[in-house]
Amino acid sequence: MSDMSSASDETAFEQVNLNPLTPLNRYKFLTASVVPRPIALVSTIGPTGLVNVAPFSQFIILSATPPILGIVSGQYSDGIKDTHAHILRTQQFVINVVDEDLAQATQACAFPFRSDQSEAEIVGLDTLDCTTIDGRRLAASPMSFECRLQRTERFGETATLIAGEVVAVHARTGLVSGHRVDHRKLKPLGRIAGRSYCRTREVVEMPDGLDDPYRQYGRELRS
Repeated sequence: MSDMSSASDETAFEQVNLNPLTPLNRYKFLTASVVPRPIALVSTIGPTGLVNVAPFSQFIILSATPPILGIVSGQYSDGIKDTHAHILRTQQFVINVVDEDLAQATQACAFPFRSDQSEAEIVGLDTLDCTTIDGRRLAASPMSFECRLQRTERFGETATLIAGEVVAVHARTGLVSGHRVDHRKLKPLGRIAGRSYCRTREVVEMPDGLDDPYRQYGRELRS
């Protein structure tokens, strides 16, 4: 049987009604359904100079030219997250890619520390100077993106998309060649839901010639 299967029997499905769910349970359902998601540790500088580090698994590429990455910040009952507040104040932040070795530190940084505490210090994450912005990047991250705030956009009642233009990239030696990234060395961690994560070691490669039957229907693409 081909894996390009036709529509399944509709009786094998049930409709999920999101309306009666609480906002928190609706969030949990959606983030558990849209998986796996890349996860990043975002580092910012607080008003007293402390390094704040927080995980974000709603993390996306918004533009390649110029290079713009986005994170989605939720909101606590008593206001916006520290990361969000720091970005609004400083207009800059660092998106640090999370690899398998950073899994436990990432979960630890999800704890709701007080605003006057530094996750980097408590969890034991060493930081390095940035080269373009006044920030700190994580020494243990295989790849870090220095970003300047480009814009924010509010969605719904609690979510804010924070878009940052990438002004510098740091990659561990041997990880990048030209525009190619060696994912066997990157070992990115994926987010499932709750305290569950996944590895990306098993890659599904598509066979050569898969597109051949469709070439007569294709449009001319320019690089």
